[in-house]
Amino acid sequence: MPDIPNDLSADAESLAIEEESYGFLGLSSSLWRLAIVVGIAQFTISIWNWEFSIFLETFLEPWQMGLIFSTSTIASLLGYFLSGTIADRIGRKKTMMFAFLPTALGLFFLVNYPMWPFIPLEYASIMFGWSFILIMSRAIPADEIESTGGHNAARRFTMVLLPAFIVDGISPAIGATLLNVGFIPRDLHTLAGIGAIIACLAAFLLIQESLGGEILDRTKKGPLISFRRLGSNFWKLSVGMIAFIFFFNSALAYYGNIIVGEWGLDETTFGYAWSGFSVATVLLMHTISGYVDRGLKKSLFLAILGNGIIITVFALAGGAWTLFLLNFIWAVPVVMWIGAERTLVVQDVDEENKGRALGTYQFISSSTNLVAAPFGAYIWTVSGSLRTLWTISGIGGIISALFLGGALRSMSEKKKADRNLDSE
Repeated sequence: MPDIPNDLSADAESLAIEEESYGFLGLSSSLWRLAIVVGIAQFTISIWNWEFSIFLETFLEPWQMGLIFSTSTIASLLGYFLSGTIADRIGRKKTMMFAFLPTALGLFFLVNYPMWPFIPLEYASIMFGWSFILIMSRAIPADEIESTGGHNAARRFTMVLLPAFIVDGISPAIGATLLNVGFIPRDLHTLAGIGAIIACLAAFLLIQESLGGEILDRTKKGPLISFRRLGSNFWKLSVGMIAFIFFFNSALAYYGNIIVGEWGLDETTFGYAWSGFSVATVLLMHTISGYVDRGLKKSLFLAILGNGIIITVFALAGGAWTLFLLNFIWAVPVVMWIGAERTLVVQDVDEENKGRALGTYQFISSSTNLVAAPFGAYIWTVSGSLRTLWTISGIGGIISALFLGGALRSMSEKKKADRNLDSE
């Protein structure tokens, strides 16, 4: 294991600081309102996306599926790049409300024209809007964390997703049940479109603007794009995560296919297992995120290593009970990953650039999917086995954790030290 600085409560000064309470489960009322909107928005994806690759496999070739995922990645990349910059200039609430327009339109056309060659554009429209939602669900907590001194950052980044994970746990089970009693994928897409409209109305009614007028003014006067303002730590983290994210995405795009295909389980079992993962995440996220706050770098390293190991196990295992057990265990490194990564991305970035930092980071990490999904499809086609793909991805993820460890070790503590001096 690389020599990562052990910030797991080794600092005597941080041990002396009592954990501050920011409301129920660590969230303020403003963040709870955001959490409700994000939870509603999650329904627009979770009710159908869990079985989307299975649905596509019924009438498309693997290369067509790879092209669909690549096209949606390009749309998402554009969304990530635009969302942070736009939100830093016009505010978080307006940007969030806009996000539901392309999402709803994409779902509407998917319901009415679920065929090649329209599906790549439909899925791309949905993912373009979803990319805005993802960045705003991070930018608004980042604003509040900055204004309150940065304490309990990982917990707040994580807990704001509590309703989303609850919805993500319930929705696949509902979807699987509906399919089991005679509904078709088109019906799930219709429900998702209705959910997008409701989520837009909820955003208008519930979300409060988190970016102050003074910060908006400073942002408008600054350059539209400025990579240097994001700082060296941001870029070290970004480079350190690229390899793992590539291997992770190359396998995850075909998660449902390996379970239904080579594991030999039915869609309903897969849907319930997906729900089990989200339920486990809900149960564990508050406790685990508290530990993550005590050691961000080590938590991220262990999370990435754990994900690589679990992906490898998926390539070798089988059986319904194994699937449920693995999904429960998988929740642990995923929660650690969410809290540690998002905190480190914005930790040393000025407040007027946090939206851009989040969007830029997601742009960089998601760029890997331009080649990751086609790479996965290629390995699947050539080897004739998704187990081979998941083995390669899992081992690659484990090795990439070592590169991440080096990047984390090289990240400076300068800004943290400067803040401590300022507070004295």
